[in-house]
Parts: sequence; C-alpha cells; structure tokens
Amino acid sequence: MQEKIGIHTDIACKEVSYIFHQVFTDWLGMGWSYTDSSGLDSGQYAFTISYAKEPNGQADLCLGRSDWSFNEAEWMNSPLIADAGLVGFKKVMQGALGFDMFSTLFFTLTRKEETFISEDWDRHGRFSYEHSLLESQNLLDRPFLEEYIHFLIAQLTKKGIEIIARQPRHVLTMDLDFAFQWYARPILLVWASLIKSPSLYPGWQTLRAIRKGQKQDPYDVMEMVHQWAEAQGIGLRIFIPVGRRSRMDRHVDPSNKTFTAWLQQWSEVVDFGLHPTYALGSWESPRRWEVLASEIEHFEDLTNQPCHHVRMHYLRCRPHEDYPKFSSLGIQNDWSMGYGDRPGFRAGISRPYRFFEEDKPFDKLLRIHPLPVMDSTFVHHMASNGLEDWRQRMGAYLSHAENLAYPLVFNLHNNLIADHNEFWTAFKKSLENV
Repeated sequence: MQEKIGIHTDIACKEVSYIFHQVFTDWLGMGWSYTDSSGLDSGQYAFTISYAKEPNGQADLCLGRSDWSFNEAEWMNSPLIADAGLVGFKKVMQGALGFDMFSTLFFTLTRKEETFISEDWDRHGRFSYEHSLLESQNLLDRPFLEEYIHFLIAQLTKKGIEIIARQPRHVLTMDLDFAFQWYARPILLVWASLIKSPSLYPGWQTLRAIRKGQKQDPYDVMEMVHQWAEAQGIGLRIFIPVGRRSRMDRHVDPSNKTFTAWLQQWSEVVDFGLHPTYALGSWESPRRWEVLASEIEHFEDLTNQPCHHVRMHYLRCRPHEDYPKFSSLGIQNDWSMGYGDRPGFRAGISRPYRFFEEDKPFDKLLRIHPLPVMDSTFVHHMASNGLEDWRQRMGAYLSHAENLAYPLVFNLHNNLIADHNEFWTAFKKSLENV
C-alpha cells in the first residue's frame, strides 16, 4: 500500500489545500487526500488527521482549527505558540492541539501581517521587523515552523511511517554590489575613492597592474569563495546587479568589456541570480516592471543563464505586490525574505517554501528561500559588537538547524569579505565546526 495521509476537515478551501500541499507533498514527500469521517478507520491510509472545529477522535492526530478569518486584532495580539510542551503544543480535553497549527502556518508563510501594517515602512520602503508579530513574541531568532514540521514527523514515526527526507544543504549566497574595488571601474570613481579614503591608496603601480589584469583586484574573491564552498559541500549562488547605476547602485558598469569577460568565464562555473537595482522606481510606478523586465533580459545576455533567481537590492521587496509580478516575468525563486537591519526568520521558517497565489496551481507558485543572516547586518547595523554577535548568532542558528535537520541560507558581500575579513574567517569556522 502506498503510504498516504487521509485528512478529514470541515474546511477544504484553496488556502487549506495550499498548506497541505506545502507540508505533506513538498516538505514530507507524502501523498495526501481529503476523506470523510468513514475513511478515518477504513485502513486505506497510513496515517489520518482530523482538522476541524470539533476533531474526530478516530483520527491518528486531532488538530483543532480556527475560522481562518485572520482578523488583525486577533492575530497581532494572540500568541502563536501555547505555553507548554516540547514545541509549545498544549493539549485540550478532546486530544486536539490547543491552537490552529495550519492557519498559523498560512498566516506566517504568506506574510498576512504585512498587509495589515501597510503604512509602517522604513526609510527604504520595506516592512520593518519592529512591527513583526514574531519580534513582539521573541520568535524572530527561532524558526518555530520548523518545530511544527518536526512535531508532525514525530507523530508519523510513532505510527511506524518512515519519512525519507533529502539531506538539507546549506546555501551560501554572495552579492556583488561592488564587484571590484579598482578593476573595471570608471576612473572618476577610482579618483573619488582615493580622495575620500587616501589611506586606501594602493599605489599607482599596483593600480596599473590591477587594471591591466596583472594583479587580482582586492574585491575579486570569487575563486576563494568558490573553492571553499566546493570543499564544504554547500550550495553557492552569486547575485549580480546589471541595471543602470545610481546613487544607491554603484556597481561596476555591466557593459564594461573586462567585466563581461570576467562574468562569462565564471558563468560556466557558478550559478548566478539577478540583483535588481534599488532604483527600479516606486512600487506604484508602472515603469517598475518595465525596468525589471529589461534587467532580466540584460542579465540573461550577460550570463548566458536563465533568470530564475532574484534577490532585491537592500531586500526592497513587498511580497504581496512583488511576488505575483516576479512569476509573470519568469522568475521562479526569490531570496529576499529577510530583514536588512536585523537577523532572523521573517517568515518563521528556514526551508524553502512556495508563496500562495489563489489563481495558480501549487507547482507554479514562486519558491521562497528565507534569508536569516547577512554579514552587512552585523557590519553596518550592529557595529558596536557586530563580530561577537555574528559568532553567537551563527552558532545558535547552526545548532538549531542541525538538531531539526533544516537548511540555512547565508548572504555575504564580496567587498565585506575583503574589507572585514574577520567576519569571513568566523563564518568559515562556524560552518567547518558543524
């Protein structure tokens, strides 16, 4: 008999089906289907769940449910986790969990709260972690939805069901906001850098050698990072900006011949993603999507790779507005789900998941790769004790991920690897000690 989960519920809407697909199909690799109460003890299912306002006690697992109203006052002021048990599950008289696990998953993964608080943006137009429900409940550093998954696996295992999950693989990503310090940069920017920070002056002979390709540019750390990732067996993806430069987009001119030659060489070795420019335009501007479409086309020409992956510059992303557009432009994966000025799990989870859109089948939904840690957060926003915070946070996140077997995504910047090598050294040591 094929091991399959039978789910008895009094609510079978698209939102609920999306969560069941997410949990059982995508994450646990198990088949599932709805069943009526007679199917709970029919023997045709390996495991049964009753998910209803009044759960049926014949099921292997009873889960009480809410009305899925997602009323702002209710959700922003009520705990996501009850106050007892290994992962906060509190049992009630009928044996059901004391809160709605599946609606919590939907609420948190789909960032419903970011539609409630639509005016409290930070200076870059982003949803601020300070208004996050997870921050208010001290859950930002704890991907508690991973504990929900762990709980479900434990219930299935008790019934003798073996869950064969792929070994999670951590992923190192690197943004090339400043691909090079001196090489392939306009001479005026080189002059400006030297005038602003004369202590960085490398000497004209060195500058000449770098520009002629006789010496490696300090920010060109690709070979070092690539070799280390290969040796550690972790994934590597590089994000590059290719749009017009501006005050907030000071990357190398993507039409520079020496840069394009460098990029073509590496595009045969590593996977690239697009780093859309800060200056895409306002969220209200129709030009926003014309500019992004143009950057996608330019990216594909430069790298000879399809543009299936993006991370927004400064993580300037509003999921409910941007994600449907990403999908319509052929983007399949987004890596912007994090906070620029605070480490943590913005969606309460670390593993990839799909973002809900009512009018799309599950397998066509955009895949989201949560981003809990970036070196720039610790260098620029936690500077007083950034390095020690970096070490502590890395250790805590990696330890929790090891215990519950889920992957982490890390984001480093090539210029910070060069200018703040102590963070790169601490990062390597953390991963190598796991």
